[in-house]
Amino acid sequence: FLQTSFYICIMRNELKVLLANISLISSIATLVYVYFKNFLPKSKIRLEYVLFSLPLTWAVISNILYINGWARDSLWDINVVYCADLAYSLGASPQTDWFVNASCQESIPLQFTYLKLLLDIVPFSLFEYDFFEKVWVIFLGLTALGYGFISKKLFELEINYFFILVFILIAYQGSNIVSLQAGNIAVPIYLLVFFGILLLKHDKYQIIFFPIVAFATFLKFHLALFLLIPFMVQKFFNFKGYVLFSITLSSLFGLNYLLHGPFINEWLVNLKYVDMGLAPIFAEMDFLKSLWTTNGEATMSKVQFNALCKIFIFPLFFLNLIFFRKYLINKVSDKEFFNILLILSIFVFVLVLPRLKVYDFFIISCVSIKIYLDSIDTIVSKDFLLKMISILIIILFYLSSTYWRPQWDLTNISYYYVLSIYFLYQAMVIRKIKVKY
Repeated sequence: FLQTSFYICIMRNELKVLLANISLISSIATLVYVYFKNFLPKSKIRLEYVLFSLPLTWAVISNILYINGWARDSLWDINVVYCADLAYSLGASPQTDWFVNASCQESIPLQFTYLKLLLDIVPFSLFEYDFFEKVWVIFLGLTALGYGFISKKLFELEINYFFILVFILIAYQGSNIVSLQAGNIAVPIYLLVFFGILLLKHDKYQIIFFPIVAFATFLKFHLALFLLIPFMVQKFFNFKGYVLFSITLSSLFGLNYLLHGPFINEWLVNLKYVDMGLAPIFAEMDFLKSLWTTNGEATMSKVQFNALCKIFIFPLFFLNLIFFRKYLINKVSDKEFFNILLILSIFVFVLVLPRLKVYDFFIISCVSIKIYLDSIDTIVSKDFLLKMISILIIILFYLSSTYWRPQWDLTNISYYYVLSIYFLYQAMVIRKIKVKY
């Protein structure tokens, strides 16, 4: 029986790979047809739908197959937060005793790694777990709809909302589908930050972005990287905003300290439970091993070394953004200036994160729809180089959404898709400016 099941599993995976390759080849063939025949741009069918129809369809099917065949059920990440809140309500430690309830032990060896003040906010322990799961699934569904709505509003997109939503969910190897399936609390946290980004477009409300990011940073420290966005997209340094961020974050830490005592020690202890996250994992690169080992013995953990490498990478991307920002001034409209630098800043967020997880792709998927649509617009350009750049970007989106299983393990090809699209998008913008002038 086991041998038969094994062969069935292999056949199923081979079939998935075959169908994914058929979808990819067919998509590229459609792209070539459009380029050489110049027919579809003149038709009534919108080009952005035609070029992405096959990978989109396959991605939806692939996600259904993945979720249906996933043996570990769903909502494993939010289960830990629910159980921590349950332990907290019973007077136990959410950090060390969150699995006191038998139903919580299925998520071991996961660990509660947030500060205790979060448990004073969330009402999870008021619900019986089966009922809580249903409520959380509905909440996640509404959250996903929110990502599509804000994306459409942020870039004033004139395409079908459903297309935007599906694009977001299947982009970058289905990372957002996995995030929703895991039920991670990062999904609504990122939506809150994304709403704050939308407010940055409006002079009257942009100051609200800063306390929103401060609250998100209190829950997940690395989200402070989103402070890069107003620094890049606004032409004047928002001193009041950064002061408000500092005051809000300090107040939250202070409140947590008053209610629960020192927080740093508990947080640092819990960090030992976190996994490596997604690739690239610099600690596993042979030519770098001498930097974190001595005589074969590790001088720091792989997680720490990976974080240090990302910290050293950040200045390179920061300088790139600074120079590109300077290049754009007086060459594009204020609206284009905001959109271009917003997209690139969010890409940098993913590229330099000390520990990358699947849910970190949510906002980047939302802004990627704008890159895709810009590429569609320029594919019919008379400039050959601009066409070629646009085609490369579209093919990368094919590759990042055409797969036989969503990314989950440490392979994470999506990082390199993001890196490639980041530089190609810059090249496309530069070329558009040169053609314009």
